Amino acid sequence: GERLVRSLLDEAKRHRMNEVVLLTTTAESWFPRFGFNKVSREAVPDAVKQSVEFTSACPASATVMTLAI
Repeated sequence: GERLVRSLLDEAKRHRMNEVVLLTTTAESWFPRFGFNKVSREAVPDAVKQSVEFTSACPASATVMTLAI
C-alpha cells in the first residue's frame, strides 16, 4: 500500500497538481505518514465536492484528508 500511495503522489507531482484529496472510511490514522491532514468536507474545492466519490460513491461519514504538493 505504501509503495502505491508514494507512486500516486509522485505522479501527482509530475502533473503539477497543487493538492491531493482523499476520502477514507477506515484508514484515517494511516495517511498522515504521507503528510495528509484531516479537513472538513466544506474545505475542499467545489470541483471535488461534485465528484462521484463525494456525491455517491463514499458515505457522508467518510473522513476527508488533503495533502498540499
